[in-house]
Amino acid sequence: MHTCPLLRLSTESRSAAAKPRVDARISDSTRRWLAMLLVSVAGLLGWRALRDVLNAIPDSNDDFGLY
Repeated sequence: MHTCPLLRLSTESRSAAAKPRVDARISDSTRRWLAMLLVSVAGLLGWRALRDVLNAIPDSNDDFGLY
């Protein structure tokens, strides 16, 4: 055992870093399902934004005089 607390701390942290960590990982099927959900929501929001932009464009040149 080392007497220097900084040396002891550094050796303990190195040994802790060398040990494999046990994480709660998300399964592949759950990850795929979440990705599909996010893509679907993003697609719906994108189409809605595009529709709103296209609806904001006047239908004819005569309508430009109103703005």
